[in-house]
Amino acid sequence: MRYFFLFTITLLISACSPKYEIKTHYTLPADTQGRQCVQTCSNERKICQAHCNQKQDQCLVSAQQSAKDAFPSLMNEYQGVLDQYHYAMDRYNLEIETWQREERRVHQDFEHYRQRCQNDTNSYECQRANDLDGQLHSLEDHAPLAPERPIKPSLSSEIRHAQENCSNSCGCDKEYDSCFVSCGGTLRYEKFCIANCK
Repeated sequence: MRYFFLFTITLLISACSPKYEIKTHYTLPADTQGRQCVQTCSNERKICQAHCNQKQDQCLVSAQQSAKDAFPSLMNEYQGVLDQYHYAMDRYNLEIETWQREERRVHQDFEHYRQRCQNDTNSYECQRANDLDGQLHSLEDHAPLAPERPIKPSLSSEIRHAQENCSNSCGCDKEYDSCFVSCGGTLRYEKFCIANCK
């Protein structure tokens, strides 16, 4: 429980913390040979990114097909869970009806004795009203809980989930930066706030 509390506090603090982005400023080499070298770096980055985008497209198509293939089985599983929910709901309806009858009965008795309870707290009426008040609180604490209805899967959400790992980030920019510096260029990094700024 303590770890959950600490995790929640950390999550809240991080959610309110400023978010930063790093911007890279490029200074080209002064000589012609260095600039030609940078042009080669740029061409290599374009090729790298094109391959990366192609991989992402293939991944998206593959993930979509996998989600479609798995969906019937997922729906069968959902139907089984839904049947269990309906069974639990029928049982809950019986329990809540019994609980409501008992709660009404105790509440009526409590009102009856409370109205007859005068200043003498030691009288039978006052003691009985006090006991019934305790029973009411106990009933409230032990009220039946309705089962949680399962969420029906949707093909679109399953496809989205399956495609989450399909990225078009292959480190092309990092390779370009290394290449740029090796050609004689210089990099300068600027950190600026984009959210939750003070």
